Amino acid sequence: MKAGFYCMPEFCLETSSTAQLVQIEVSPTHPLLVLKRALPWEAITEAMTRHWREHGKNVDAGPGLPWDVSLYVPLMVLMLIKHFDSRQMEAYLAENVVARVFIGRHREIQAQIRDHSNIARAYAALGKAGIEEVTHLVIKEAHRFGFVDEGVISSDTTAQELAIGYPNEPGILRGLAQRCGRALMRLKKRDIQGLDAALEQVETILRSVKEHHLFTKGREEKRQVLTRILTEVGELMVQTRPLVERLGTRLDQVIQSARSRLMAMHEVIKPLMGQIVHWLTTGKVAANKIIHVGIPQARAIVRNKAGKKTEFGLAYLISRLGGGYVFGERIVANADERQMPLKALAGYRKIFGQEATPELVVYDRGGDSTPTRRKLALAGVKDIGIQPKGKRPWSVAEAVRDQVRSERGQTEGVIGTLKSNRYKFNKPKERLWQTLEMAGPRSILSFNLNKLMRDLVALTR
Repeated sequence: MKAGFYCMPEFCLETSSTAQLVQIEVSPTHPLLVLKRALPWEAITEAMTRHWREHGKNVDAGPGLPWDVSLYVPLMVLMLIKHFDSRQMEAYLAENVVARVFIGRHREIQAQIRDHSNIARAYAALGKAGIEEVTHLVIKEAHRFGFVDEGVISSDTTAQELAIGYPNEPGILRGLAQRCGRALMRLKKRDIQGLDAALEQVETILRSVKEHHLFTKGREEKRQVLTRILTEVGELMVQTRPLVERLGTRLDQVIQSARSRLMAMHEVIKPLMGQIVHWLTTGKVAANKIIHVGIPQARAIVRNKAGKKTEFGLAYLISRLGGGYVFGERIVANADERQMPLKALAGYRKIFGQEATPELVVYDRGGDSTPTRRKLALAGVKDIGIQPKGKRPWSVAEAVRDQVRSERGQTEGVIGTLKSNRYKFNKPKERLWQTLEMAGPRSILSFNLNKLMRDLVALTR
């Protein structure tokens, strides 16, 4: 089948510098094209368009440049399949013919493909909710093809590690001081007076942190310097508090941006100060400890596992359906694990409907609780495959226990796959919270799209 023409400008010594018309044949059985024919494009387009509209994109032919939905919808899906960033996506579209066929721009020689900045804005405008909605649509489509066994759901919690340094206390406080310093310098450039003492205090904190890292020896001396740093940070907060109140009526955007940063640091230091004092007095990491002042949602997750007592990052609940498709959601760090089987059931019903109920729910011993088992039974779950604690009896027969153990192992395997270099669940590159909170759902959606593509290809062979 001739997929069309793709014009590639090349410069050759033997020919002129004019663009050469190259005809390339693309097989209709290419995995990407097999997936393209199977996806529910109408539903995906409706979902993406709705979220772009909510973020102010011109999808309704209003005044100004229109938002090209017909281009961006398949482009976003392809970007998620390949798990590319915007720059990689721009390069891939420029050189790959199958990519052009997938997004429907193979017949238009002069078709405009947006640059990486526009691609990045289209992705960011989808938001976390948009990514999760498309995930549900993909799972439903896989279920329609018979690739999903909705009767089984196996869940577990994990931590999404972030690309940050080890969260030691002086480093966290240094980050706070640096952010305050940058905000104060922006205010100084706007001729705001009375900042010299606060700026000097920032430098004092940075010198003390450097002293802690380079010159202190022994636990007691480090403890003394850290206590001094805490005192210095407290003085910085006292010095900047009147400034925050005084600038509340200013209309300048730069001033308000700097003021918002100072306010955010004031909010962060309130719980962080007590968490650091807890560590100083007990030597133990406080549950839900803030580990990065720029991303206060990231917390210390106390596991008390062998070799890994504490994990740092965002807590997630990952659920695997029969057949291997995955959905998940970010949860509160150190959430009550006994509630997780019920939360997994709620996520399952968001996909399949409020009346849908799996026959088997699988979870490890952390979810073992009599009230949880009772609620699952009342919800209509036939087999409650929660591993019991201690010597408590199982709630299922021996034959079902073998399936429970198998599902548990496969769930652990899926989590490991999500954290691989292919899907990059761990240590995402994003820095802004708006896109960082999308990184986990994006990895899950990319996994599901690739699994659906593999299942479809296997079905056609």
